[in-house]
Amino acid sequence: MKKEPRLPDFQVNFLSEDEKETFPWKARLEPLARKILIEENHPENVNIIICSDKTVRELNAAYRKLDKVTDVLSFEWHEDYLLGEIYIAKDQVKRQAPKFGNSFYQELKRMIVHGILHLSGYDHHTVPERTVMRRREREILGVDIYNAGKGKNR
Repeated sequence: MKKEPRLPDFQVNFLSEDEKETFPWKARLEPLARKILIEENHPENVNIIICSDKTVRELNAAYRKLDKVTDVLSFEWHEDYLLGEIYIAKDQVKRQAPKFGNSFYQELKRMIVHGILHLSGYDHHTVPERTVMRRREREILGVDIYNAGKGKNR
């Protein structure tokens, strides 16, 4: 009998800032997050937190000196037990989803991909970095989300 390969033992924790709320679509998003971390050679614990625009704005101001809300922020922890944390501004993601032709679920999925790629060392500050990161996002998502409104790959 052929044995199945053992997947690395790590956790992707989906958390909500609002304790009365659960992270939406966790069961559908966890396998994707785990797959990306394994493919990027970072099978390590990650926390993904859905939170308010206010929380993300405060984090953005404190750590990036940008006093504005953004959709997703990734923080590397550089700890043995935790690769990092990803904060997703729920209402911002809902507002921007139509701009990219997405449902809330699709946009949330895109934010998770984007956040994990940041934790894996990708960035988009320069054109070459942005090209590489967007190519990887296209590979994972199967669409060129940045050209969705321009009739490409959609």
